[in-house]
Amino acid sequence: LRYFQASKIVFELGRARQHLDILAIELDMVHDTNDATKRDPQVFSRYTSPKNDWLMAKICVATADSQYHEWVSHLGNTHLTFEPHIIAIHNTLYKHSHPLWDFFEPLTKDTLLLNWAARSTLAKFGPDAFGDRMTSIGTGQFMQLIRNRWEKYDFFQYSALPDELEMRGFDSSFDIPCYLYREDGMKLWKAIGAFTYDFVTEVYGDDENGPAQDEIVQLWAQETTDPGKAAIPGFPTSIATKTELAKVMQTMWWICSGLHAAINFSQYDYFTYVPNKPLGARACMVQYKTDGKGKRRWIFENATPDMARVKETLQVARALTLPSERCIDNLGGHYKDVRYGKSSYDTFLTKLEALGDIIEARNQKNKKQGKAVYSYLHPSQVPSSIDI
Repeated sequence: LRYFQASKIVFELGRARQHLDILAIELDMVHDTNDATKRDPQVFSRYTSPKNDWLMAKICVATADSQYHEWVSHLGNTHLTFEPHIIAIHNTLYKHSHPLWDFFEPLTKDTLLLNWAARSTLAKFGPDAFGDRMTSIGTGQFMQLIRNRWEKYDFFQYSALPDELEMRGFDSSFDIPCYLYREDGMKLWKAIGAFTYDFVTEVYGDDENGPAQDEIVQLWAQETTDPGKAAIPGFPTSIATKTELAKVMQTMWWICSGLHAAINFSQYDYFTYVPNKPLGARACMVQYKTDGKGKRRWIFENATPDMARVKETLQVARALTLPSERCIDNLGGHYKDVRYGKSSYDTFLTKLEALGDIIEARNQKNKKQGKAVYSYLHPSQVPSSIDI
């Protein structure tokens, strides 16, 4: 058996507004065996709960978070979200040798192959499936989570960084310390936006309404939104201006570069010490209290994954975080061989180099001060496609 407990968390921001910590955790309610209508909440606090209870509560939260991170944030929000885009691009822009293919080609490398491989391994449905064997939620259930998320999906709201941050309440108006994903992500997002508009200008010149007269671009938009084809909710059914086209391209570049990099490459740091983020829990809080008698050793011997699962987790985490050979700052070879984009990419590269310098300087400073070092969005570590 694997256990998955619904969790609610209250965070506490220190008075100096420099540190964010967990104040309290609520796990799913316990049913009274003598009264089916009575349910008691399980609430734990780092100030009032016994030390081992607090540890077990955090492990339950980390296990729940792992399910969402792996299956929804990673597989659903990047790999599976971008797959229909690739097919629509190939059926229209690539098929008709459209200038925009010069932009999209690096974004499409290896993703379909990887998704096919995932369906045959990590996301396989059937006997002894990885999702059933290794994770708390199981293969069928994580597919339900992805489906539930897709039913609410909107292209810009869920995949354009500023819109997504605002949807979650984490836009620039919300003061939160050390949110380096937002800090680095917005810098990269803006650089991508300038690049995409420059690229579009190379194609259409000064004609802001140029895309509206482009039959292939309209065909691509129709294919991407057609319920019987790519069926991407929220994607524009037609594209009228350079500004609108650049925003679409910016969002698509972000999905397969910055968004995937931040979600994917953090797996090695967080998941390879398995008690930090277990993929599957062998026991729940009630069992810890009844069978384990609140003992710390019982947690590691009976609740966190066993040694066989630990070894498999390490192997998978390492394989999924191998560095890419095609990052967003080394596409010069591609743009030398295509008709459009070289000038735009050269300007983009200058901005990426500046961003890389900013991230390196901050990380060196933070390391000396014992603060978080965040390199997942350093341009030299951000692949140009979902290729791992």
